[in-house]
Amino acid sequence: MKVWVYVEGKSDKEALSVLWKEWKQKLGRKNWQIQCIPLKGKSRYFKSVGPRTAARLLQDKDDLVIGLPDLYPNREYAKTEYRHQNLQELKDVQRQLVKQSLLQQDNLAKIDSLMSRFYPSALKHDMEMLLLAALNHPLQSRRRENDASVKCRFPPEEQNQNRPPKKLVEEFFLATRNRSYREIADSFAILSETTLPNVLFDGRGNEQCPEFRAMLDWIGQKTGVQAYDIGNAG
Repeated sequence: MKVWVYVEGKSDKEALSVLWKEWKQKLGRKNWQIQCIPLKGKSRYFKSVGPRTAARLLQDKDDLVIGLPDLYPNREYAKTEYRHQNLQELKDVQRQLVKQSLLQQDNLAKIDSLMSRFYPSALKHDMEMLLLAALNHPLQSRRRENDASVKCRFPPEEQNQNRPPKKLVEEFFLATRNRSYREIADSFAILSETTLPNVLFDGRGNEQCPEFRAMLDWIGQKTGVQAYDIGNAG
């Protein structure tokens, strides 16, 4: 049994894989695997997620599929079939793409059952929102005493489109480490030094990534293996 997570790029895959390391081990003990598949950018994501998801859902009656593109940028899709101004519209686009692919397989009677194993979501705005959550956690600050916290909105998922998480992380690296941010290597390093609960909740137990957490909870409900223990945050 597998959970297939479709993302835009390799950095998303690497970051999530290290962040989910302990959870993946727990899933494995229950005969579940979770695998991130990068689709080489947002435009290719839209073109691929429908047929790829349909194939997974039809291939195995137990498999689950997660759609996890970036919410932004979105302006370039304003005049296309992939138009989305917010998270709900991006979810709807993904659902429609998957349904269209399923209908091409003559499975009209099974649509609802098949779609119940697909969860459309997004990394708001991009994968770096996980880094904002990690870098602003008190535990991370104690590990790197010379680093100041990143100045961002709370929760970290809710950044301004003109200053998305990736831009904030890039500014953070230039200001505190005097070098450019290296997307794959640095995201992997930061998330390998923290835990999933410390990304989901700040030092006071406030929720940092509500949409991301909702996706994890859905997988936990479907597999019977919860992604995190809130008691371990802090």
